[in-house]
Amino acid sequence: MISEAVARDSWLMDGSGPSTFDLRVPRTHLVLWVKRSRWACLWGVAKRGIRYIGRTRPDMAPGCVERFPGIEFLRYIWTFDRIFAPRIAGALDLYGPDIPVLVLKTRKDMRRLLDLVGAPA
Repeated sequence: MISEAVARDSWLMDGSGPSTFDLRVPRTHLVLWVKRSRWACLWGVAKRGIRYIGRTRPDMAPGCVERFPGIEFLRYIWTFDRIFAPRIAGALDLYGPDIPVLVLKTRKDMRRLLDLVGAPA
């Protein structure tokens, strides 16, 4: 599915799994890396879990019920900067050394980008 998507003239894809960077990165024009602090991520996960626990979030597929995150997901968030971010950065360097990477660290950064492209917030 990813091969078919990136073969199109234009596409937008999210995901930080470097296992498909060899397909995605060489065909992209810009990488937006939303890289929030671990505390902001943990806070967001907790808020989302409390708000939607046992229900389907509006941004999820029907029947995909929100569960409170397990220890593995929380560990992933806690260790992201130390373990996973370097892997992502390495894969971006390998497959797209000349592709610009815009790192968005705060909601303010995201709002500024949306303002620049004229998108509703």
